Amino acid sequence: MKSIDNKLLNIAIGCNALLAFLLLFEQRLHIPSWLQVGGRMHPLLLHLPITLVLIMALFAVAKAFFKKWQWPQFNTWLNTAACLAALTALSGLLLSREEGYDAEQMRWHKWSGIAIAWCLLLWALITERKTNTSISSAFGLLSLVGIVIAGHHGASITHGKDFLLAPIQLQQSKPVVLLEDALVFQDMVRPILEAKCMSCHNEDKAKGELLMTSEAALRKGGKSGALWNLQVTGYGLMMDRIHLPLQDKKHMPPAGKPQLTAEESFIIEQWLAKGASFQQPVLALAENDTLRKMATQRFSQLSNASYDFEAADANDIRQLNTANRSVYALALNSPALAVEFYGRSLFQSAQLKELEKVTTQIVSLNLNKMPVTDEDLRIVADFPNLRKLNLSFTDITDKGLQQLSKLPQLQQLSVSGTNITEAALRQLSKWPGLATVYAWQTKVPATAQAAVQQALGKTRIQWGFNGDTIQMKLNAPIIDNEAQVMTGPIELRLKHFLPGVSIRYTLDGSEPDSIRSPEYAAGTIIHEQGLMKAKAFKAGWISSDVSSLFFYKNKYRPDTAIALLPPDVSYKGNGAGTIIDNVKADKNFRSGKWLGYKENAMRTLLSFSKPQPVSSVTVSSMIDITSYIMPAMRLEVWGGNHPQQLKLLQILTPIQPTKEIPSYLEAFELKFDTQTVQYLKLVAVPVSKLPAWHRGKGDKGWFFVDECFIN
Repeated sequence: MKSIDNKLLNIAIGCNALLAFLLLFEQRLHIPSWLQVGGRMHPLLLHLPITLVLIMALFAVAKAFFKKWQWPQFNTWLNTAACLAALTALSGLLLSREEGYDAEQMRWHKWSGIAIAWCLLLWALITERKTNTSISSAFGLLSLVGIVIAGHHGASITHGKDFLLAPIQLQQSKPVVLLEDALVFQDMVRPILEAKCMSCHNEDKAKGELLMTSEAALRKGGKSGALWNLQVTGYGLMMDRIHLPLQDKKHMPPAGKPQLTAEESFIIEQWLAKGASFQQPVLALAENDTLRKMATQRFSQLSNASYDFEAADANDIRQLNTANRSVYALALNSPALAVEFYGRSLFQSAQLKELEKVTTQIVSLNLNKMPVTDEDLRIVADFPNLRKLNLSFTDITDKGLQQLSKLPQLQQLSVSGTNITEAALRQLSKWPGLATVYAWQTKVPATAQAAVQQALGKTRIQWGFNGDTIQMKLNAPIIDNEAQVMTGPIELRLKHFLPGVSIRYTLDGSEPDSIRSPEYAAGTIIHEQGLMKAKAFKAGWISSDVSSLFFYKNKYRPDTAIALLPPDVSYKGNGAGTIIDNVKADKNFRSGKWLGYKENAMRTLLSFSKPQPVSSVTVSSMIDITSYIMPAMRLEVWGGNHPQQLKLLQILTPIQPTKEIPSYLEAFELKFDTQTVQYLKLVAVPVSKLPAWHRGKGDKGWFFVDECFIN
């Protein structure tokens, strides 16, 4: 054993001597390609000496407290660790001569690794001559400190800055990006680059001399040239590397690194196809554009967000609507309210105080161009669920803005055209939920804007829009119809609080425009079932978002409904008759207005007092993918004049979702040749096994139904 110890110690001395020699002439080193292989073995070699050092260091420290502990082969293992540490440092020195590493990080990693090798050699030499518990403990602690320092900087080189603390940092709350604020690059493309590319292309490790951390760096490209060329097929280098086979050494990201998904690759390619703009808003894309549809599913919208508070009293809302103040629900069946003020000369602070009845429900408040003062903001600061606040061109100052810091839900703030200063904007970095700030025409000089944005971190600040952009966007029309179910022709009721607005609508689900779509007027009658969409237009204003509502026609209402198989006991509504009571439910599947099926298929027998000529059945359902509620796997309609002698009239196989999207209501219409029947049987088969992409893959899905309509 003594002979082995001596040989290991001599190897360690020789390797460290070679290491010192190479360091002395490091600047003249030229590493041939065959020797680069030895350098690239560095990540493979380092794990064993780290493990040995940890074990021996802990033993050495513990030995100081427990004198009787013995490890007969301690010297052998210590010499082995010293030998391996020197070899690891040598391979690391060879690897450090390759390009693409941040000099500062590399310097710390290199010298801490070399220090570990020399520390272990000294420890082994001293231990060879005599055993001293205190000295051994000291060397053990020094080795542990060296491993922590070298490991931290090595991880930063390999995986990017703050790799060690990244899990903790990811748990911190991030500002919620609203769809209306989202930019294609900043909010769709950049997160992909951060997750899949920047670990190798950052200020600390610029592989191929390529940085991807800023717009300027992306435009500059790397050693291989520009990242994109919009004039060539495929858009150039970046997409070429992404599309290479995984085994190709030029494929990006390289094998062994997290790869781009098909969706991520598509997003980058579409960004390039649309001109590689760094400032293009998502809402500037066409409404049928695939990127915009993806963004709609990804980003928060005030109108369709989930809220955990109750709706305000309808009478309170009605009383709060005045000539210069509009209070309205953001969406049908939503408890969230938006408030807008008009007419500067009519505004009074007392009007804000009057909103106390609905402070819980207000999520959007527009005070643009109102004579609002710092004192008025004391009232606004008590709106607990406020997400969007427009204070542009008001009389507020830095002092008033500070009062709003206690708004826990605020995501978007507009202070354009005010006396807000640079100091106040810097303080917004302490507002964790704030995603976007509009601050053009403020007291902040152009020379300070970049520094302010850096201080705000993830909160995006907009400096250069026209001051009328937000003000000029019309609110969506309000749908005033209380019932969605038509037993005959009904009057369409739409309204808008801004005078002079033209409301255009369609009844076939298409997008309304200002030319071809009919203009709404009081007395407009709806005769047929379909999706109604309405949009507001006014000269000089940006047209509104779309308001929509599906109107269901129900010409023949059955007299009875009998459940041949029962729904789940937790979602049994008011019994089988729930689906023929002409009461539409909202997206809350726990409201008691839904029938839910999972273990059983829905098999319900409907009967009329006398035969009726029927040609279609519409099944009203809900899809909530995160709650395992899916479209039916199959829908069937059977009909006849005797419950035991029914024939199949129609089968429908609904299209299944392919990824998680927000919950929505869906109407499935089964059409067939007119049949005169007294009995109908509806069958809906739930999904038997959730798909592989679903978080509950392999489990059974739910099917929910609230109404069926017969025509």
